[in-house]
Amino acid sequence: MTHRGKFLFGLLLLPVCLQAQSELQTKQKYEYQDAVQLWRSTLNPAGLSLDTLVNRGISYLSLTRQEGTHSLVQDGDASNALVFKSERYQQIGKYLYGYGSFTFDMGRQFERSWSDVMRSHHSNPYFSGSSIKGKYDVQNFDLSASLATRPMHSFTYGFRLDYKVGDLSRLKDPRSRTNLADYRVTPAVTYSWQQHTVGLSGHYRRRKEKIPNIITVQTDPNMQYYTYTGMENAKGSIGGYSAFERQFTNHELGAELAYSYQTERFHSLTTLTYSKGNESVYGDTKYEPGKYATSNYGLLSQNRYTVGDKLHSLDVNVSYEQGDADEYRQEKVTEKDPVTGIESTRWNTLITYNKRYQVTLLNADVHYRLMWTNPQLRTSKAYVGLRGILNSAENKYTLPVSSFKSDYARTEVEGGYAFLFKGSRSLWVEAAASYHASLSADLNLTDPSTEYAQSVLLPDMNYYGASHFGGRLQLQYQMPVTIKKTTAIWFAKIGASYLKTNKHTDATMYSLAIGLYH
Repeated sequence: MTHRGKFLFGLLLLPVCLQAQSELQTKQKYEYQDAVQLWRSTLNPAGLSLDTLVNRGISYLSLTRQEGTHSLVQDGDASNALVFKSERYQQIGKYLYGYGSFTFDMGRQFERSWSDVMRSHHSNPYFSGSSIKGKYDVQNFDLSASLATRPMHSFTYGFRLDYKVGDLSRLKDPRSRTNLADYRVTPAVTYSWQQHTVGLSGHYRRRKEKIPNIITVQTDPNMQYYTYTGMENAKGSIGGYSAFERQFTNHELGAELAYSYQTERFHSLTTLTYSKGNESVYGDTKYEPGKYATSNYGLLSQNRYTVGDKLHSLDVNVSYEQGDADEYRQEKVTEKDPVTGIESTRWNTLITYNKRYQVTLLNADVHYRLMWTNPQLRTSKAYVGLRGILNSAENKYTLPVSSFKSDYARTEVEGGYAFLFKGSRSLWVEAAASYHASLSADLNLTDPSTEYAQSVLLPDMNYYGASHFGGRLQLQYQMPVTIKKTTAIWFAKIGASYLKTNKHTDATMYSLAIGLYH
């Protein structure tokens, strides 16, 4: 076993060594608590202590392989991923309830090209990439911690910190390495009276993605590197990777308003969210190709209704994003101090094209699930569900006019059943079938002959215009295991999914995981 494998396996054992669990957690209990704890799905950490205060956690290590011809050019045609995740809900003393999670994922993407950044689609247009296909290594560390007070004179207070660092490295000339630092702080408060609760939270988020330099191992006099300004507008230059730098820094402010109504059998929680972001883009010596601004709106409605041993869940999630990019035309100005003789360089903006590139994203998700439960034991043993999704994405370059638009609808049916055995052993069988209908996929380019249009935009239309059937199956077996006189429920899980499109493309995914509840 490699040193990295030993480290990840040690992390998997850590919860067993640290936590002496008086009541064994199982998938049946975990699924039930996930269904009834509604505040955990919001951006308001103060609401955590208003749900059931259960100490519970899960840790697992998973391997995933994805491959197939149904893919986007800038995502590659296959990927491997190794993920470790651990999370815990925990009462802290008499007055606090907290949540913490840690995720480490690493992977490799194959045959990827034309993008050296982490956001290749429907986002800031001022990124860069190479037309040469190659492998990319991905690595991310994601931390989240939330703390909520118990109710004090009808109020609860909370605070949440999210922090993520990442790395995207290209393994073929020209070799770029993109670094990510992303954090968000969220203070929050709730106020309750009778069966009603209102909550308010606000957040500040700073996201910085940077390509500090690009190196090459071999010398190719014809190797080009491309920079983009939106749609088919891409500029390639021989040796353009030399001394190339690019930095994206986004500052975002947002708020969420929540309302909850709860009785013995019914619980409803609705949230409205809004955030505004402004992202600066810099090159070497503070060169600015443009600036990108976003406005995000969200509605989330979660509803639970209990009738006997049946728990009905209905969730509605709607999000809308509007992004606008201002494009700059700049000239490089070099000035020399007449006294010291020191030269300084700056970029002077000559022309600003306001909102030259525009992005509009809309997503509506409705999910219903019927769960068979044991209300006394607070466990689940089976479920069936139905989901419907409507999605619309539009990109537009205004001068000269080029545009892209994609709309699709997706329906999915799902089900799961637990075969229960003695000694806390069980086998869960879960399956889902879906149909994805492409409603429209339109691309109108002023100049479809550009290399970026021929290599990326036009081939990607086969992906956006495809309708497909898909299915997935997952098996999970769990059993108690005692390590150092501490017993926990361990599980092994295997999964697979497959989809086939009407464009004669397909995609396959396999996964294997081992973990424990604690």
